[in-house]
Amino acid sequence: MSEPLVCVIQTYRWQCMECKTCTVCQQPHHEDEMMFCDQCDRGYHTFCVGMNSIPMGLWVCKLCEKNPTTPKKKGGAKTPKQSK
Repeated sequence: MSEPLVCVIQTYRWQCMECKTCTVCQQPHHEDEMMFCDQCDRGYHTFCVGMNSIPMGLWVCKLCEKNPTTPKKKGGAKTPKQSK
């Protein structure tokens, strides 16, 4: 897991793969239709979010779309050097 993902996961009650439930319906069933947000790792059934199938590539849930989290770099922003 990436460091930014771990930081997001630490903000809510994370569930392991064996006990993951859908964030919408809270049910663990239909594992073949369960997908996971690439920014927060929460589980969602495709049919609970109005999708017909699991999308190819990256997928971001509505929670993360509404509250995007940008990892903060250590040390803050660097200021450019002024030329003499």
